[in-house]
Amino acid sequence: MANRNFNSLDKLLTNYVDSNRIAGIVTAITDGNEILHSLNYGYQDIETKTKMEWDSIFRIYSMTKPLTSIAAMMQWEEGKFDLDDPVAKFLPSFENTQVLSPNGKITSAKTPVTIRHILCHTAGITLPAFSDDHLVPLYLEHQLDGMRSKGNLTSIIDRLGPLPVKHEPGTEWAYSMATDIVARLVEVWSDMPFEEFVSSRILVPLGMSETKFQIEPQNASRVTTNYNIENGKLGSVIDPGSQSNFLMPPEFPCGSGGLTSTATDYLQFMQMLLNKGELRGTRILNAETLAEMTRNHLDGDMSQCGAQDFNGANWDGIGFGLGFSVVIDEKKPNLPGSLGEYGWTGAAGTVFLINPTLQIGAILLTQYMPSRSYPLRQEFRKEIYEALL
Repeated sequence: MANRNFNSLDKLLTNYVDSNRIAGIVTAITDGNEILHSLNYGYQDIETKTKMEWDSIFRIYSMTKPLTSIAAMMQWEEGKFDLDDPVAKFLPSFENTQVLSPNGKITSAKTPVTIRHILCHTAGITLPAFSDDHLVPLYLEHQLDGMRSKGNLTSIIDRLGPLPVKHEPGTEWAYSMATDIVARLVEVWSDMPFEEFVSSRILVPLGMSETKFQIEPQNASRVTTNYNIENGKLGSVIDPGSQSNFLMPPEFPCGSGGLTSTATDYLQFMQMLLNKGELRGTRILNAETLAEMTRNHLDGDMSQCGAQDFNGANWDGIGFGLGFSVVIDEKKPNLPGSLGEYGWTGAAGTVFLINPTLQIGAILLTQYMPSRSYPLRQEFRKEIYEALL
């Protein structure tokens, strides 16, 4: 593996920066023990010409979800719940779920929302920031919009529970606030605040000391600036690095998208995954549990289950497990890869993937929105496999 040539990958990424499409990147490829290749290039902030460094801090947004899902499955290993338990068994506000159709008709759900449903986004819940469906006005009326929701985690989920779902639970895939319900359940099962559980049971044991819901003031100079993409180029600033909103206490610890991290830190998480739940003698999760999380839990691939247009990507041949997308038909995605590859993405252009067959993990960290502005993540994946295969 040491002889693999990643020059084409580096050219792809540096061209994106040099053409003013993105400000900068940090990327790395690992075999689970060592970093096989890495690159940091461009700028944390264009205006100040602050260079992108290996230890630059990024908003990882939805790459928070796999950590939250693993926190839940750690509790599953302790016998705290079964995957097909109704959420209402632990959160009574989810009792008597109703389905609201686009024409306004309300019916009682035939199936209760289960833990499995919320882990694999088939509960029928929505997320206004990423959807324009008929539930969005209702959510906004109740100040529910992912990490933009108002109130503490308990009050947010208590307001969410009684609201109708948009389809019969378990029948379709739809991106949603479901992982915030998972975070609240972690609190119920563990009798600990969610952020405390994640820190003490995952982040500290893995040495992820710079993965935070709130960035410490002394690290403000290392925070990347997040940019809008306008007319195919870098545009206005969404969140300036040195004055980032993530330097302030969050409204609540958002299990679906609230963490910030660095390449070094997230690589620890990825290496744990590549080593089947263990890193340097510290076991986070049993190998069998990780296998359960990274198999497909849908009745088909994501495109067949309603995700055809999600985030501007092709979801043919890609299923979804318990917190991760997973390749279930390597010929359908029209990209190189292999069965069983899993991972996820973040709203600001980030992505990570784990290939257990090749024993390879790759991560790309950058900061632009909307992430569907470019096919960068697909091109990133293509270049990695062309170097490996």
